Amino acid sequence: MPLSQCSLVSPARMLLAALSLVMVSGCASYPSGSSQQEAQYVLNNDPATLLQDERLNDFLTKAPAGAIMNVTSSPWGDNVEVVADAAYLAASGRECRKLRVVEAGTNAAGAALVCKTPNGWVNQRVVAQTSQGRN
Repeated sequence: MPLSQCSLVSPARMLLAALSLVMVSGCASYPSGSSQQEAQYVLNNDPATLLQDERLNDFLTKAPAGAIMNVTSSPWGDNVEVVADAAYLAASGRECRKLRVVEAGTNAAGAALVCKTPNGWVNQRVVAQTSQGRN
């Protein structure tokens, strides 16, 4: 290889090595996944209403997917059956759960969405509903 080609290849290789080193050091300084972080409530102007029922808040925090609770008074109506879906981490950074709300006597079912905040669970507006019942 002539000397002129070596001098052009060497700076390119050095640049590539430097960029690789920067990328590796950036990954090494990223916080590890072992320290579990709690979800943060990041929306400031959210009109969601806090659920006032202490039993319902406790149910939403502890219930497994498919758990059912009968509620005499709720944001979704009186004398309803609340069926909790599995909790998930939403894009907002909050823990949320989809709910199926069944009216007593009529068996009419509706969808609801709740998300956890430092003050308890809030009733969120369901944005979109598909024919399969998923948002």
